[in-house]
Amino acid sequence: MHLIKTLDAERYAPAGALCSSECRHALVWFDWETQMSKALYEILRHLENALRRAMAGRLTAHYGREDWWRAPRLRLTYGTRQKIEQAEDRMLDAGVPWTAAGVQRELTLGFWVALLGRGRDYETQLWRPMASGFPGYRGRRQPLHERLNYLRELRNKVAHQEPVSGRHLAADRASVITALGYVSESAARWVALTDAAIPELLTGMPGRCPRIGGGPA
Repeated sequence: MHLIKTLDAERYAPAGALCSSECRHALVWFDWETQMSKALYEILRHLENALRRAMAGRLTAHYGREDWWRAPRLRLTYGTRQKIEQAEDRMLDAGVPWTAAGVQRELTLGFWVALLGRGRDYETQLWRPMASGFPGYRGRRQPLHERLNYLRELRNKVAHQEPVSGRHLAADRASVITALGYVSESAARWVALTDAAIPELLTGMPGRCPRIGGGPA
């Protein structure tokens, strides 16, 4: 079918799920993947917003300025500073008035996750000031970074329209809620209660094309 090729729908079906390269069941998988990606993006957006507010708030308080990244005693890596400059350039190009909050909203989930990584003196300059922004977390910086980086990779898959059906999506959902709980237990409970889309989609996950094995069309 022309529509299958136009949408590149075949690639969203797992191996062995289609009876042919033009199988109409590819569109069922395409629609399911689209809905699942939308549902995942929504809860990941909640996590991203919560992380940004928590981390930026602690750094603002610690360095005594809303544009904390310009604090003279803070030494950020070149790559981190470049991402901030790019965010400021996007605001300038769009004619958006400069504000510290605006710059921070332009920064991606990857930026905030990277602040928990092993940058230049990040343990003392960033993690110690930010640690209180994670009241539900009692571990070290590295395991937190690893968990959040895993979720960053999931967000990138969703953003780049990559298939997600091969992942353990129930575990991914639980991991997002757990990470959100590190910042806010109430936000984590809210997402757990209001996100009905992912559980419903998992229950209705498509199977193989009915034609495979002589089943009905």
